[in-house]
Amino acid sequence: MRTTLSQEANHFRRFLPASGIRRIFDRAKEIEASGCPVLHLEIGRPDYSQPFGAVQSAQEAMDAGLVHYIANRGLPELREAMAEDIHASAGIDFDPGTEIIVTTGASEALSMVALALLGPGDEVIIPEPAWSHYRAVVQMAGATTVALSLAGAGRGFVLDPEELAKVITDKTRMIVLNTPGNPSGAVQPPDVLREVARLAMKHGIFVFSDEVYKDFVYEGEHVSIGAFMADSDRFIYVNSLSKSYAMTGWRIGYVAARAEVSDALNRIHQYLTVCGVAFAQKGAVQALRGPRRQEYLAGMRKAFQDRRRIWQDAWADCSGFQCAAPGGAFYLFPRIDYRDMNAREFCNFMLDEHQVAMVPGDVFGDAYDHHVRISFGRDLSTQEAAAERLIGVINAG
Repeated sequence: MRTTLSQEANHFRRFLPASGIRRIFDRAKEIEASGCPVLHLEIGRPDYSQPFGAVQSAQEAMDAGLVHYIANRGLPELREAMAEDIHASAGIDFDPGTEIIVTTGASEALSMVALALLGPGDEVIIPEPAWSHYRAVVQMAGATTVALSLAGAGRGFVLDPEELAKVITDKTRMIVLNTPGNPSGAVQPPDVLREVARLAMKHGIFVFSDEVYKDFVYEGEHVSIGAFMADSDRFIYVNSLSKSYAMTGWRIGYVAARAEVSDALNRIHQYLTVCGVAFAQKGAVQALRGPRRQEYLAGMRKAFQDRRRIWQDAWADCSGFQCAAPGGAFYLFPRIDYRDMNAREFCNFMLDEHQVAMVPGDVFGDAYDHHVRISFGRDLSTQEAAAERLIGVINAG
């Protein structure tokens, strides 16, 4: 018996639910449209302007007529700049001609990897809390997610390799790694990365390394798991210009993998988007190679450190706000204890009654229904006002 369109729609909603982040964002915009300002802590978007040289280069390229199809893999000059960036941060050399693809943001890179490498019967280990897109694309590919709960806030959400080893089976196809992490801001230590790499290579498992927050590490330097997998064909590196250069709307990401894997990824890319926006890629070259690049990144990192400090000072005497100081990225992931509310109830309450928009923790894993994600990507005054309002509500009980 043929199912009705309504039945099919309901099945799809259960199979692939709408983004929990966007759900809060859309509700916040509706409240603002009614004339009530909202303090936005829900979207992971830096409030910085794009590097001026990038904007200028993109404009010049558009004026010069670079507005048509280009190579599927992207502009050669941009792939070369991306290869340089990967070498600097991960210590691995990728051939820009055969091993790097410019993608429509890191989101497309994730979808490409899932569709090219995963299928029914495969298992993907996702340390949680984690960005919800990981689970969604694995399910889209017909594979199965295996959630690995990270240490609680008291230990900073650091992955335990012994626990990882326990969930590896002969069906395990891939491990997802995101450091610094979204939503926790956790930075995985080098000894943990080394052991995860050893396990992956021992069992022949792909490591999908999402390093979009690599330029936001507040103590020490960013370490990529790629440093321990330099000779492995199972390492897949993903990054974008969205966070480090505040270029979220440009939709420029990149994925690097050894040639055989990269060829498979490019075949998926051809049918998903064909190629990225040509003139935007010219601007991206300037962002990655601009003479004031390091100054730009250092300024943004300093601004986020100042915002992080605002929150640390605010929660110091609040027992209902339990949080590990993030070592990177620009998120907090506190456990909230307020009137027996779970995360969704608390986020709806804060948005409806106090106009503070946050994301409920269960969006990032079923075990986190009393946590919330707070983005401090917005300006300092927003953080000061939001911290005062939120901590004031919790303390008032």
